Amino acid sequence: MKQFTTRQIILLSVLLETNITLLHAPSQAGALAEQHAYCTCLIAAIVLCLPIWTFLKLGQRFPDQDLFQAMVSSHPLIGRILLMIYFVLFLIVFSRDLWIITDLAKVLLLQLTPFFMISLIVLLTIVFMAKGGINTIVNLSEIFIPISILTLLTMPFFFGINMDFLELRPFLHPNMAGIMKGSWYMFSYMADILMIPFVLQGKNYRAPGAWWGHLVGTAFMVMIITLMQLVIGVPILMRLFYPSYELARQLYVTDFLDRFDIFVGGFTIPAILIKLGMDLYVLSMAIKRLFPQVKGALMVWPVGLLGYICSFIMFSNIIQIYDFSREWTVMVMMFLVVLPLVLCMLLRPKRTGETEKSRMKQDLGDDAVH
Repeated sequence: MKQFTTRQIILLSVLLETNITLLHAPSQAGALAEQHAYCTCLIAAIVLCLPIWTFLKLGQRFPDQDLFQAMVSSHPLIGRILLMIYFVLFLIVFSRDLWIITDLAKVLLLQLTPFFMISLIVLLTIVFMAKGGINTIVNLSEIFIPISILTLLTMPFFFGINMDFLELRPFLHPNMAGIMKGSWYMFSYMADILMIPFVLQGKNYRAPGAWWGHLVGTAFMVMIITLMQLVIGVPILMRLFYPSYELARQLYVTDFLDRFDIFVGGFTIPAILIKLGMDLYVLSMAIKRLFPQVKGALMVWPVGLLGYICSFIMFSNIIQIYDFSREWTVMVMMFLVVLPLVLCMLLRPKRTGETEKSRMKQDLGDDAVH
């Protein structure tokens, strides 16, 4: 597998932690935490530090394996059962994200196009992305994520007098119960950053990239949610399904760029597609580790179609996804916070050593889904 740089891990972490999260999770945070909605990101980020630390410890024990490989190699039977559980978990994530991006395109861009057709076009795009492997996903992240960060960092200069800091008052009277409830909803989306150690070898998932990526992603979230509060206002924010789009619509840069939201959407939607490609790649690698004799590239289409069908089975409208975040956080806490702690205590590399033949077999499909 290619050796990834710290910069690439940071960008991939920011991609997974922020893109889907910013679409409608801030609305739920604003409805519960009100003027301190930005604090929900900080609470969720603090909780995420525990599983990130756990995965880094596991990566040190298995430097030449990803977490899927580590589970199967340490305990073949139990590891495969856990692998199937994680497959179902990430399948739900993929189905949820596919529905969200499809609904966003349907509502904002393609009102007359059938919903299932938009979803199928999105699936076709991300299948080719996932077949390119983790290298393709990381390289695309290097293109779109820096542009997203630079553009959104300049937003405060464009808003100017449209920012009303009275929306943050009262500053010193936070609703702690509301902040904790809002962070509960926020956590279920920000936890997507924990996908990385499942497909990257331990020597690639290093502490500098993991911690800096988490820090930059959290700072990015806090900044954008604060801008939503200042520009849109908390009473309106809590009633929007896609507050990030509404924030972009408030930008007005002379008559020439009176639709600046189109420019912002031009790189935001590709970034969301990259996130979906990562979801599909993780699912394909889970099948690859579960059945080593199966070529991963052959499984991308079946797994993608399975997620496509599951998205229609599990959700019938965007409101169900909006409400599903409450129950979804329970599953995320169980399998991405508690269970990794158990794995950290149980998983140990075998002392007997592996033959060169078995090592070569494990490395197949790491650079791309073969």
